[in-house]
Amino acid sequence: MSNLLFEIGCEELPASACREAQEQLSELLRGAIGGDAAIRVFVGPRRLAALVEGLPERTADEWVKGPPEHLRERAAASFAARHGVSVDSLEVRDGFLGVVVPGARLADVLPERLAEVVDRLAFSKTMRWNGGTLRFSRPVRWLCAKLDAATVEVPLEGVPSGGTSQGHRFVAGEVEIAAAIEYLDALRSAQVEPDQDARRAAIVRGLDAAGEWRDPSGVLEEVIHLVEWPVVLTGSYDERFLELPAVVIETVMQSHQRYFPLGAGAFAFVANGGDPETVVAGNEAVLAGRLDDASFSYVRDVEKGIETMAEELTSITFHARAGTFADKAERLAALCEDLGGGEASRAAARLAKADQASTMVHELPELEGVMGGVYARLAGVPEAVAAAIEEQYLPDSAGGRLPESPAGRVLAAAEKVDNLTVAFALGERPTGSRDPYGLRRAAIGLCRLAVEAGLEIELGRLVEHGRRLLLDQGAEVTDDPADVRDFVLERLEGILEVPVECVRAARAGAVRDLGGIAALAETLAAERESESFARAYAAFDRAARLAGRSGEAAEAFDPKLTTDEAEIALAETLTAAGPRIQAALDGRDFDAALAAAGELGPPVDRFFDEVLVMAEDGAVRANRLRLLLDVRDAVGALGDLGRIPR
Repeated sequence: MSNLLFEIGCEELPASACREAQEQLSELLRGAIGGDAAIRVFVGPRRLAALVEGLPERTADEWVKGPPEHLRERAAASFAARHGVSVDSLEVRDGFLGVVVPGARLADVLPERLAEVVDRLAFSKTMRWNGGTLRFSRPVRWLCAKLDAATVEVPLEGVPSGGTSQGHRFVAGEVEIAAAIEYLDALRSAQVEPDQDARRAAIVRGLDAAGEWRDPSGVLEEVIHLVEWPVVLTGSYDERFLELPAVVIETVMQSHQRYFPLGAGAFAFVANGGDPETVVAGNEAVLAGRLDDASFSYVRDVEKGIETMAEELTSITFHARAGTFADKAERLAALCEDLGGGEASRAAARLAKADQASTMVHELPELEGVMGGVYARLAGVPEAVAAAIEEQYLPDSAGGRLPESPAGRVLAAAEKVDNLTVAFALGERPTGSRDPYGLRRAAIGLCRLAVEAGLEIELGRLVEHGRRLLLDQGAEVTDDPADVRDFVLERLEGILEVPVECVRAARAGAVRDLGGIAALAETLAAERESESFARAYAAFDRAARLAGRSGEAAEAFDPKLTTDEAEIALAETLTAAGPRIQAALDGRDFDAALAAAGELGPPVDRFFDEVLVMAEDGAVRANRLRLLLDVRDAVGALGDLGRIPR
């Protein structure tokens, strides 16, 4: 058994590219060499590598399927000739002719297959260089491939290949790799740690030794891929900067420099080697400059005040075809009221976008909303208003935290509804590959606000309200945004832990708010095997299958036209159960609604057993079809039960 090393040397890769390569490299290599050998993948800023242990000397034999056996006379000869074998040597498997192609020496096929691995690595952003055709995240500078101690020359356009790697950019040069299994030791001796897990562990150990470190923005996972020989150092900054809000200091540290806050006046960072004293001094100087800029912006904003900032929103464009941020604030206030928000949420909506006029948010856009909350508190607004302003963009990721304040939840929902409505009304829906406004994230956020925070969000009404507001403000509305509802409900299917069929069934029911649809779907999923569900399902399905396909039903059911006892019994049961189904749905008692709907099952079965629906008398026939449609609609208030497999 053999060991294989394959390393792709690059210019500095972004952390995102390292993660993308880590997800793909093992699978691509396994597809190239076959077998079930153990593969370890190593990614870092200047190299993507894999160590494959336990490879056979030859690739596996491969069965190549040819034409169906019944076409032997017409196609066997050409297939056999194409593969250089006689017709008599073809085998039959599962009704097809075929041939076994013997495996090849691994050393013979590796060069081309490893080149294919490089070519097939896919990145979200790629480039070409030196006029070549290869696309990669960053220019590829060298390839190193070793099959045990033998060097494998990989043919890749314009890229040198051999048995050497590169050590640390500043303290080591070319590194000879004597054998595949010696790769890690050889690079570590040249101050390169190829193993991302080892780099992470070293960084965490260094941070732990530095003190109580924090990583509020989660930059650790990026820093791991910024250095090859991590060294954790600490620095300090002037106490005068402590007058800034802590969130500003931390954002400057993490957003600009990828530092880790320690206690007041101190920070830690990860260096890629170098003289510690010089490196610390340089990083302290950089941070001081950044904090000076932040301090200037902060003082300027405080002097201006949040009310003045709010007044300036009339001159700041939100969207070229949907008006200014002042227009958006007006829409948010109206939507907050529609969502049942009180004075705090409406007051927060008025000031929600004020920090768009601030110097601080211009310099640090990730602080929008947060700085609005800071400036609101400095202006003495009620805490409920300031908290809502601060929380308006939450949750800002699929698993992000939810707003904690009631007003914050209402404002956050209004913000997401407005963004969705504007984009859809202006014909700027997300596509499969593009979502520049983060509308999928907004939709997931709305679902979570409804399901987890208990906010009542009736999308159809809210979106229509938002559309009217846009028209009243003179926005260039070109599309009907009503499909926002379906767009959001598709995201609901993904976050609920119930079969998707149950969610789709509930979506078709009479419950309109997001949280209610989610709870109804969960009830349908939990009760699928119950007697009540079985009876309700039977009533809905049998009524819908016959009456739903007929266009002969009467406009309204007429009790005077009923003649059969089974028909009368069904009508009486519907008269009693229908209002109870609707009342239970209105009260969000979905178990009771399902139980009431289940009462229609037996009389529907009896009706079909004893009554000729398609009677010769046209009026009677139309009346019976109407009765069945009324049954379908009454049970259908729970949803389209026919979507749920039985």
